[in-house]
Amino acid sequence: MVLEQIYPLKLIEKHWIFAFILGVSYSIIGIGTSIILFPEDPAIVAVAFISIMILPTLNKLLKEEEEIESQKDEFNLFIFLRDHKYIFLIYILLFLGVLLGFSFFTLGLPELTTNHIFENQVNVLYGDAKAGGAVFNTTLFKDIFFNNLTVLIICFVTAFVLGDGAIFLITWNASVWGTIFGIYAKNAAAAGFYNPFLSFVIVIAIAFVHLTLEAFAYISSATAGGVVSKGILKEKFFSERFLHIIKNTIILIIFAIIVLLVAVTAETFVLGNVGTYQTIIKQSFS
Repeated sequence: MVLEQIYPLKLIEKHWIFAFILGVSYSIIGIGTSIILFPEDPAIVAVAFISIMILPTLNKLLKEEEEIESQKDEFNLFIFLRDHKYIFLIYILLFLGVLLGFSFFTLGLPELTTNHIFENQVNVLYGDAKAGGAVFNTTLFKDIFFNNLTVLIICFVTAFVLGDGAIFLITWNASVWGTIFGIYAKNAAAAGFYNPFLSFVIVIAIAFVHLTLEAFAYISSATAGGVVSKGILKEKFFSERFLHIIKNTIILIIFAIIVLLVAVTAETFVLGNVGTYQTIIKQSFS
């Protein structure tokens, strides 16, 4: 692809910020193309276009990761995260880039246009629970956790069955977050709370920790699904190497669930205790 020639793989590995730039660029191209070609229902098509554009870059990165991992006889989670930290970081920066691209379109377009173009993402927003007023709302925590756990499991299963298919779900999640944050900011500004761009910066700053942790959990789950999928294809059933891969995958999934628990805990705490965030959300729904 043209953008990959402008930003070669080695450049992305050395300067991770280019992964973020790619995420923004791909989202703008994907959304713009889907609006032109599929004006009646561009939301899902945009996510598909963006996922297709991201795949070649991720395939090259994952191939290098497989070569590194294939030389090891034992699995250690901390060594695994250390040796592959740049692939996780690139994944997250791509995620944040796509999120920003969807937010840019949401903030820049009129509300009726936004509601039509991003209809599926908007439906997620108005189907979700709204911010509460408790210090820690256990019911809200359970709702968010089990919803996100479902996404995490689907990421694993999709990566297991389709290999790189989980990138579609990760991109979809970024599109939902980007659209929701854009709508929060724009609606809050319309109600007289700051201006849309300042509201957006505030929302992103407050949500950044639990947002990136959630993305990291999904990426870890997708990585686990890809690892066990390739292991089943390469190794004999119930061989020592096969059982070793299964054990490693279970460790990685447990790690992803723990990260998700931390992310949901942070999100629930923010929704119940950060007054500015609550005000922006309430203004958005007013």
